[in-house]
Formats: sequence, C-alpha cells, structure tokens
Amino acid sequence: MKHLFLLAFAVIIFTSCTSTPESNIKEIASNYYKKGAFNGTLLVARDGKILCDTVLGYRDLQTKQPVNDSTVFYIASLAKPFTALTIMQLKEQHKLEYENTISLYMSDLPPFAQKITIRQLLNHTSGIPDYEKEMAPVKNLTNTQVMQWLGTKSNLNFSPGDKFEYSNTGYIILASIIEKISGKSYADFLKEAVFHPLNLKRTIVYDTTKPTITNRAIGYNKDKKLDDYSILTTGDGSIFSTAKDLFAWEEALYGQKLMSKKEMENACQPAKLNDGSISNYGFGWNIQEKEGHTIVSHTGGLNGYRACIWRNLHDKTVIIVLTNQGDAFPLQQFMQEIENEL
Repeated sequence: MKHLFLLAFAVIIFTSCTSTPESNIKEIASNYYKKGAFNGTLLVARDGKILCDTVLGYRDLQTKQPVNDSTVFYIASLAKPFTALTIMQLKEQHKLEYENTISLYMSDLPPFAQKITIRQLLNHTSGIPDYEKEMAPVKNLTNTQVMQWLGTKSNLNFSPGDKFEYSNTGYIILASIIEKISGKSYADFLKEAVFHPLNLKRTIVYDTTKPTITNRAIGYNKDKKLDDYSILTTGDGSIFSTAKDLFAWEEALYGQKLMSKKEMENACQPAKLNDGSISNYGFGWNIQEKEGHTIVSHTGGLNGYRACIWRNLHDKTVIIVLTNQGDAFPLQQFMQEIENEL
C-alpha cells in the first residue's frame, strides 16, 4: 500500500510539473522579454479558442506605463489584408472586377500604369515601383505625395504579371480606388465595412485631425530610444490595433462574416505569373505550403514597430504578435519557436 501511495504521489507531482504548449509559449515570450528582445503582446489560438494571451513590458518606456489588453500598436503592412478585404467586398457587391484596369477609376495615372489590373495590384505583380525605396525617410509622407512621386517615373519595373515584387505604392492606389468607388474616405469605409460590424473598438486608421490615440504603444529601437510612427500613407499602412481586435477580425474572415467562403479562398490562392509559375502571395496574404498544410500570414514593420498574423488553415491555429521595440525583435526566429510548440 505504501508503494502504491508513493507511486500515485509521484504521478501527481510529475503531472503538475509537465509543461504544456501554452506554458511553453508564455515562457518563450517571457525569455525574449527578459533579454530585451520583446516588448508587446502575443496571442495564440486554435479553432477559435485562445490558448495564450500575454502582454509584457511597457507601452511608454519613459513613463513606465505598462502594455495591457487594450494597448494599440501600429501594425504597418498588416493594413494590406484590410485593404484587400475591402476590395473583395466591393467585388462581391458587383462594384468592380479583379481584371478591371485601374485607369477606369483613376484619371491621373502615368501612361505606363494605366493597363495594370486590380488583381495585379492585390498580388504585387503590377510592376509599380515601391515608393519606400526612395520616399520612406520623408516624415509624415502622404498618399498625395506618393502619387506625385509616381508621376515622375517613366516606366514600370517590369511588365505586369511577369513576376512578384512587393509594392507599397500599389496598395496606396487600391486605397484610392476604394475611395473612388465608395465615395468615402478610406478610413470611413473601413469603419463602416469592417470595424463597426465586428465591434473593433480599438482598431483605427490614423487621423491627422485627431493625433492623440489613447493607450498607444510608442515605438522604440533596440537601444530603447524613440523611433515612432512617421508615415501617414493609407492602404499600405496607417492602422493601429490590438491583438484581440486582430483576432476577432481574423476569425470573421474565415467565418464568412465579412465575405463569402469563395472570396476568402480566392484571397488564399497564390498568384499565377505570365510564364505559368506561381508566386507566394495572394490577395493581401503570403501563402506557404508547410508539411502538407497551407499557412497564410503577413508581417508589418516600420520604425519601432513589428507585427505578424499567422494562420494554419488546416487546424485553424492563429498566432498574432505586436511589439513596439522594432529592431530589437527577431520576428522570424520568435515565430519559429512559437510554431514549434504547436
């Protein structure tokens, strides 16, 4: 009897000390925080159930105000899936077609850009030069300035459809098309079509007339010096959000709350190039096949901010990470460690 009791006790002790994916994930985030490599929020979920929702560090390093569940982070290029979504909504409303040329909606385009299609803008195969290579240092850069810059160019980088080349400029043009078709500003259309229906109370497009955002994470570099948000372009960026809002939005995408299953499947199809080869980008999402599973993801980064959404379409696992200590954070390494626990 004594031996049975000791065995049972040992089993209890062993069970209580056995690590779980959830505890391992939290430990990974905590270790990065302790090393000064992560400051922000991490959310991991599977099949709609949150497995891990942790916040670490400060939204304001100077005043030592901590990050909490409602702290908003700049999500940079994670705005692109939002832009692609609204284009797809307009398609479902029969207000555009993916094969329409962009000259149908914009009369002030340079001649070399007029035959580009909406599809080619969505999947970065348009050949439109990326403004960030020349214009990113310009503080408070706007869409108008980017379009003026595009007007100084004499040609595309390549024939539309020939290859994949990431272009922030292309998504700025998509924002203009949304505005032309809807008759609303990009920000107002997103509020009406996405933010309000999903009750995303902590997700906003930055408004220069209301520059103060409550409970906003301020951007810093690896030396913990100010490296804050500085570009005002929309379509490719300018959205602030929280991990929980992004999770609610992401679940709605795959739950057919914002568009049909068919359109979402279109978004997750890699682009087919002119030579028949396939790129790894769909409509606002990177597409990857990994161990027989389709992974859709997108990252964002500007100044002191890094962001990522990752989803396994097979088991509906979702990883969302937001940080305000940009270049201190090894995003790819961190994501791989989290994936390994799932």
